[in-house]
Amino acid sequence: MDGIITERQKNILQIVVREYIESGSPISSKFIEAEYDLGVSPATIRAELYDLARKGYLYQPHTSAGRVPTDRGYRFFVDSLSEIEVKRLEYKLAREIAKIQEEVVGKIKFIREYTRLLANTSSTLTISYFPRENILLKEGWSKVVNDPEFENIEKVRDFMALVGDFEDNIDSFLTNENKNCVRVYIGDENSFSGKKDFSVLISSCTISRRKGLLAIMGPKRMPYDRNIYLVESIIKLLKN
Repeated sequence: MDGIITERQKNILQIVVREYIESGSPISSKFIEAEYDLGVSPATIRAELYDLARKGYLYQPHTSAGRVPTDRGYRFFVDSLSEIEVKRLEYKLAREIAKIQEEVVGKIKFIREYTRLLANTSSTLTISYFPRENILLKEGWSKVVNDPEFENIEKVRDFMALVGDFEDNIDSFLTNENKNCVRVYIGDENSFSGKKDFSVLISSCTISRRKGLLAIMGPKRMPYDRNIYLVESIIKLLKN
């Protein structure tokens, strides 16, 4: 399967991923034509979508539906992120972290509050783990299960199983190479679990010279650029 794509196909693929993340509905050539001025005919857009599907970046859930990103499509999107579009969030996070530091007494309460802050801001399940202190906190169940993917009870069970699998293997991520950056595991890249409909973002973190792990988990249809930046920002703020 030839995975090389043209600049125009890259642009169309990014449009499909962003719009699908936003709406949760398959993205059609008619929608792209109506919303974006690509300077090409509808037939050309259809042909490009077909070729992107042939190359494994998109798929068509039904013959009459638009296209949805595959794991490969999401991975291309994550790897092609350049400048994060939500830098204004760092200022907001800095104010929230400062407020928590002023108002919260006790390490466990502080960890719980910043974990809750990240969960609420990202609408994901967020996990903080500090092995030396035997601390593992989870926040955000009510946020993440409101995603439309969880209208199917089987998806809820699969997600809970994924969380359990992650906790069983959590120590292995503390010794992972490149641990100082946000690692993104999309769908089938979740080697620690057989549940493939979700994504996990993981990074090491440090509070008062105590090393730990921060992770957010949710459906594959998540705003990767925003969530990567949120994790990077909160880790930087926690070091200060």
